[in-house]
Parts: sequence; structure tokens; C-alpha cells
Amino acid sequence: MTVHAHFSTEAPRKVKKSKVPQRSDPHLRVRLVPMFDDNYGTVPVILVNALTVLMDYHVGFLVIDEANQHVVAVDPAQPSAMIPVLEEELSKPGREFLGILTTHGHADHCGGNVAIVDKFPDLLVAGPHNEVIPRVTKSLKGGEEFKIGAMTIEVLAVPCHTKGHLAYLISGDPSTPPLLFPGDTLFVGGCAIIRYKDLSVLGCACNKGGGRYTMANLRFALSVDPTNAAVRDKINWAKLRRSKNLPTIPSTLREEMAYNPFLRVHDDVIVNAVGGTDPVAVLANLRRKKDSFI
Repeated sequence: MTVHAHFSTEAPRKVKKSKVPQRSDPHLRVRLVPMFDDNYGTVPVILVNALTVLMDYHVGFLVIDEANQHVVAVDPAQPSAMIPVLEEELSKPGREFLGILTTHGHADHCGGNVAIVDKFPDLLVAGPHNEVIPRVTKSLKGGEEFKIGAMTIEVLAVPCHTKGHLAYLISGDPSTPPLLFPGDTLFVGGCAIIRYKDLSVLGCACNKGGGRYTMANLRFALSVDPTNAAVRDKINWAKLRRSKNLPTIPSTLREEMAYNPFLRVHDDVIVNAVGGTDPVAVLANLRRKKDSFI
């Protein structure tokens, strides 16, 4: 949805300096915080053996460095949902909340920034340089790399859903694959509505890539690739998860490359299903077909 949040004209605040001695190998855990109309329970996610993609269908995320006791929030849009979980995590000895990463300027992703910064002052707040991001202290274009505590943040420009949309790749322990937070650029089995219409940019953006869109995305994926066993397996898995009131995120890029048509615009099966003479045209046709899919 395109709803612009109120924003503050205050000068950027001083970013908090961590008082906890930093180790070189942070151990990362992610906690999902359902927001708005998503109703499944808050669950911890322990990350293993593949680059993990965390899409936010009205879900905010806390990335917790267990080794150094640091916490970072990604798209904490609803303060009433996020603040109690933050308070619970910060009640643990030595734990510090260091910052917010915002993927884009829609209120269902950045709408909680003001209340959270008011509650927890002196945070780093990062977001796109060309979008209105409440309480931003670090404006980003894509291509940057920086540290929050001991965590390494790599910034990717993915201008699909909005012109300035960013994704964040967060790395910790070298033995553990990084975490990708693509915002509204990439969903399980699909992608969000493409509002920024420069498809020459979008042709590569999706390739950089919870639960309420998953089934619709997978049904569409099956419609353009009806013999794909990976799609059918994922549909059965998603049905089982939802029957238990569990989220259908996270995913991995390896999984998505098997069944997500928006990551397979070079695949002859997808090209033949939607038409197009090049990957950009295939992507445009695929999104147009998805927009009218029932």
C-alpha cells in the first residue's frame, strides 16, 4: 500500500556508541514480529546452511547478535507490536538496541520509526536517500557497506516497488550465511507490485532479491509452470504451515530460484508462458499477468 508516514524535521540525532566489547564473529538470530493483520505467533528463527531471505508481509524483524548482545530492527512499522518485543529482548543483561534499517518509505514499513526512536533515543536510522524516512540519520543509495556493532550491513539498490527501495544483506559469523532483507522487492514465490516503472532497472533488481501472499504467489507460479514439482511441494508445505498458524517465511534464494517465476525470467518455460524477447520484457509481461491473476 502507498501510505506516507508523518515525518520529523528534527536534526539527526547522535548515534549510540556500543559499550559492549565486540567480538569479531557475531552469531545472528532473527525474531519475527507480526504486525497489522498478520495473526500468527511471534517466533524465533535460527539461521542455518543457506543464504536466508526474510520477506516482510507485514512482519517486522529483530536481528540479534547473541555474541555481542546487539539488536537491530528492520522495518519495525507498528510500534504497538514491536516495542513490547524489543523491551523483552532488552531486558536481558548487557543487551543494546543500536539501530533501525528501513527498506522504503511506505508507512507499513517505516511508520514505527518515530515512536520507536522516541522510546529508544540515539539510534542509527538508515534508509533510502530519495524517500521520506522518519528520523533518518544515515541516507543510503545502494552499494554502501557499514557496521552496526559487529554486524556488517551491505546495501543493495532494488528499485522495484519504489524508486529508492533498498535491500539489506546482514553478515555475522563467517561460518553462517548472511541474511537478506528485501522489503517489498521479493516475496515467497513472487514479488510485490512494481510501482517504479523503469523496467530496464527492474530487470536485474528482482534477481537481487510472511505468509498472507504466499499461497496466491505459488498458485500463480504453478499457472505459468504447471509441471514444476518444486512449486507443488512448496504449496503443500505452505498449506501445512498455515494450518498450524505458522508463518511461511523465511525462505532461501536457492529455494526461490527453483519455483519463483520472477527470478527465472531467463528460463524458457517462463518465457514461453508469458512471452517477451528479453528478460526485461519477460518481467513486465509476468508482472502484468500476475496483476490480473485470480
